[in-house]
Amino acid sequence: MNQATDLEKLISNEIIQDCFPKISDPTSLALSGTLTVEYPHPNTTVQQGNKLSPKVTQDAPKVTYKANTAAPLNLEKTYTLVMTDPDAPSRSDHKWSEYCHHVETGVKFNDPQGGLISNGHEVIKHMGPGPPKNTGDHRYIWMLFEEVEKNQTFSPINDRINWGYNTPATGIERWATENNLKLLAMNFFFAENDEN
Repeated sequence: MNQATDLEKLISNEIIQDCFPKISDPTSLALSGTLTVEYPHPNTTVQQGNKLSPKVTQDAPKVTYKANTAAPLNLEKTYTLVMTDPDAPSRSDHKWSEYCHHVETGVKFNDPQGGLISNGHEVIKHMGPGPPKNTGDHRYIWMLFEEVEKNQTFSPINDRINWGYNTPATGIERWATENNLKLLAMNFFFAENDEN
């Protein structure tokens, strides 16, 4: 994966603008590595904006992080993996946005170059895509963050809708800011209701 190309796809599909509206210049975002997301079904690897069916993305995927050579992981730190949908119930109606699909904290790595994410604490159990009929493509975004504070205590997520904030178009940016998380990598795919 090419990081410059990845960033271009994230910007052209308005991922950064919609999930992190406080970043005034999305082109200034420096990601530290890449996320590979592989669902258990054949040919269901997330590839920065490819389209996948909700039917084949219901089970929790295998997620691997690969750090840039210039930005190795700090093995004394822990990390947080999330998946969010900023298009709930649709790209033009944000009353349920963002919708929280997965939160896993306390992830540890044994190699500064990364590896398989398998040992975290699942705060919000994985829920596969469920885009309503006639709402078009939804963007499902995976992100990895560094937990800046040691022995982190996280603010609770009381609901998947709006990440529990009860404010439309609110989610990962607010939660990550509250919990002092540093964004390292992003990957995303599109999914549309199979009956459309």
